Amino acid sequence: MTSTTTSTTDTHADNLRMYVNDTAAMAKHIEGAFDQQRTDDDVRANPAAHELIERMHSTLAAQRVTMERHAEALGGGVGASLKEAVTTVTGALAGLYGKVRKHPLSRILRDNYTAISLGCVSYEMLHTTALALKEQALADTALRHLKELAPLIMAVTKIIPNVVLEELAKDDPALDTSVAKQALENTLNAWCAESK
Repeated sequence: MTSTTTSTTDTHADNLRMYVNDTAAMAKHIEGAFDQQRTDDDVRANPAAHELIERMHSTLAAQRVTMERHAEALGGGVGASLKEAVTTVTGALAGLYGKVRKHPLSRILRDNYTAISLGCVSYEMLHTTALALKEQALADTALRHLKELAPLIMAVTKIIPNVVLEELAKDDPALDTSVAKQALENTLNAWCAESK
């Protein structure tokens, strides 16, 4: 009976360590991308986008520190298991790093939306795991981090129409830029629509 209990305890610890390491790696990678974006000329030229990316960066920087502390407490830390998690997350977020492309600010924001969404689901997974393993402090941390990220997705949603239209208007000045409000309303309605 002792070996079954030890095995179960080991399995719990391994599962917890895996989710914490993955989440710490995610926060580290996303923070690094946001840090690079803060100095991008296109980002700095748009005050709303620049302020939002600064918020994203500071939020992920604080979350990274917290998650790295949790990883170290579980025996993960910055060792091989965390490096492996970073490699996995890097593949998922490869688009976050700046590339030469047309309409870069709108695509930066799109990629950030994707990264923040990954952060949200990662924290939801960690929260669920921590609850199941009776790790209430970690469950609370994961839920707090999720609540910090969710408004950032909405913030991107709110500025995307204007950014897209500003970029398109550079190539096509006759473009109807007055549709920004309608595009945002339609998007918000799509998110609020009840599933059938």
